[in-house]
Amino acid sequence: MTVISGPLGAGKTTLVNRLLSDPGERRIAVVVNDMGEINVDAELIADEADSGEKGVVDLSNGCICCRLQDDLITEVTRLAEERSFDYLVVEASGISEPIPIARTLTVGPEGGDPPDGLHLDTTVSVVDAYGFWKAFDPEESLPDAAPDPERPLTEVLVDQIEFCDVLLLNKCDMVPDDALDAVEAAVRELQPRATIHRTTYSEIDPGEILGTGRFDFEAARRQQGWKQALAESDAEGGHDSHDHDGETSAAAAHGVESFIYRRDTPFHPGRFDDWLDDWDGAIVRAKGFAWVASRPETVLGVSQAGPAVQAGPIGEWGDDEPSTRLVFIGQEMDEDAIVAELDDCLVTDDEQVQSFDSDPFPRER
Repeated sequence: MTVISGPLGAGKTTLVNRLLSDPGERRIAVVVNDMGEINVDAELIADEADSGEKGVVDLSNGCICCRLQDDLITEVTRLAEERSFDYLVVEASGISEPIPIARTLTVGPEGGDPPDGLHLDTTVSVVDAYGFWKAFDPEESLPDAAPDPERPLTEVLVDQIEFCDVLLLNKCDMVPDDALDAVEAAVRELQPRATIHRTTYSEIDPGEILGTGRFDFEAARRQQGWKQALAESDAEGGHDSHDHDGETSAAAAHGVESFIYRRDTPFHPGRFDDWLDDWDGAIVRAKGFAWVASRPETVLGVSQAGPAVQAGPIGEWGDDEPSTRLVFIGQEMDEDAIVAELDDCLVTDDEQVQSFDSDPFPRER
């Protein structure tokens, strides 16, 4: 199976139709997921498909990453029983998170089983190169397609970039070469593991996304850019620069950079919360762990993608020494200014001895 993720309008349906037209000696079946009651993508694909040879299954009015997990397994299993095919392509909805889908197709939904006789081979993310920076533009409002204010589209987009084996930077004909280089450099900082292809109208050799054998659930989870930056920094004793096979220099040439903020003093909860509200448009991604004085025993997970920010408890420090470790990825960031602002959010010596009655966490914006 190949799972195709990506935001609305990135070119997923165009890609699926290309695979149906040129499957590379394979018999393909397709599952199409859409948030609406009417699955327009499924109708567009069915128009292209030869119904006598290929199966197209419509999963509408929900996401296969959450509410429709059981439906996905049911339909995949039914399709395997009723149709003869070599390969299954799953097109996820534009707001679907890839990790729950991959987990469902490898270990099954909670309380269920994965589809018998099928295995997940490749996860693909299609990204609209032209719209990539728009999604992180503080002057732009979020698209209406984001159905849940707790999971804005920008964060889902970053999830889709960070968890994949193959990434298609699509609509490259709409982006000047220098801007396209900057987009790819930013994507590479977020996703150092995937194979990246620049495409127009989702045109690509089917062998690049079907039967690649690239899927590895644990590797995909471990090798996200921010996790790799922290791991490399820890291995080097706190040295905070990192290099993805020489890609850092290419990124730097386009103003794309990353750095790690480390401190062993906790944040003042109010000042840190206010700082999270004041998003710097240069920061594309911030991710990591924070120590906050109002929750001295709690690990506070911080996740920011564009203007979307989440911060909440994810565990206890236990035997680990409490500390803050935040990875920042962005374009033309003023590292000194960001560090100074965060240092101003740390508790002073006088504040360390006081108790904090007010605690704004967990919070989401």
